[in-house]
Order: sequence, then C-alpha cells, then structure tokens
Amino acid sequence: MAKSSMRKSEEFELYFQELGNKENKFFDNMKDVYMMAIAVGFKYGQPLAFSKSAGEDIALRYFNDDDKKIMDLVALSVTDDISILLSDEEYQERKYKLLEEYANGGMKIMVEEFCKPVVDISEFYKFVEGFESNADVAYKTNIVDLLQGAIDSFSTV
Repeated sequence: MAKSSMRKSEEFELYFQELGNKENKFFDNMKDVYMMAIAVGFKYGQPLAFSKSAGEDIALRYFNDDDKKIMDLVALSVTDDISILLSDEEYQERKYKLLEEYANGGMKIMVEEFCKPVVDISEFYKFVEGFESNADVAYKTNIVDLLQGAIDSFSTV
C-alpha cells in the first residue's frame, strides 16, 4: 500500500504540537513545522532515525506541490539517485523514510536551539535570522546546483 502520511518521532511530538499551534504564532500548522524540520535537518546534514512515532501522522494531502518539490529535491540531493523520484511504491517508501529521518534530525536541532526548556519566540527569531542572506542566487544549470545554491543562501550569514 502506498504511503499516505508522514510520521513524527515520539521524542519530539510535544514540540510539533506546540510549534504547530496557531495560537503560539510560530507556524500556521504542523505541516509547516514538518517542512521546516526537513529543511533544517537537511541543511545540517543530520538525519536521525527513529523507531517509535507518536501523535497523528501528517497526511501527504496537506503538503502542497511546492512542499513536494522541496521533498523531491532533498531526496535527490541526498541519494544522488534519480530513481528516488519514481512513483513506484518501493522508491516512494525509501524517499519518505529518508525525509522522516531528516525531519526528525531537524526537530532535534530546533529543540536544542529554541525549544529548551520551553519554546522561546526570541530564540526562534534568532535561529531563523541566521538563515538570511543578501547574496544573489546565480543561475544554476542543473537541479543539484540549484539545491546547493539554496543551501548556500541559507548558510551565508
């Protein structure tokens, strides 16, 4: 059966809930927290496997086309294997497991940076500001170069 949702680690479920709560003004929803976690985990090269999930999985239908393109770019860059983008169930399962691990690693970093002992909005802003860049993104000739340019623009501060 084809994958229909993304799992969250039990270890970070509380933080997903807190950051994905509109009332806290961090993210509009848990899907956005998940995308940030994937990006952070990827940027720092920190996939983190987990065996126990918690809370409600995030249905893939909540991820828009842009989210899915970013997921594909991350998976392609990490594996350097174009077959990871195939719609075959085996490749999709491999891709989504990889993305879940990057989201988990990203959440670990996010928790350490601005969530311990409690979620701190000023520390969150400092963390996000660390990704800003004034550098122009040069024209890239292939998808890996394009992704690397995006990563470089996050890391030049």
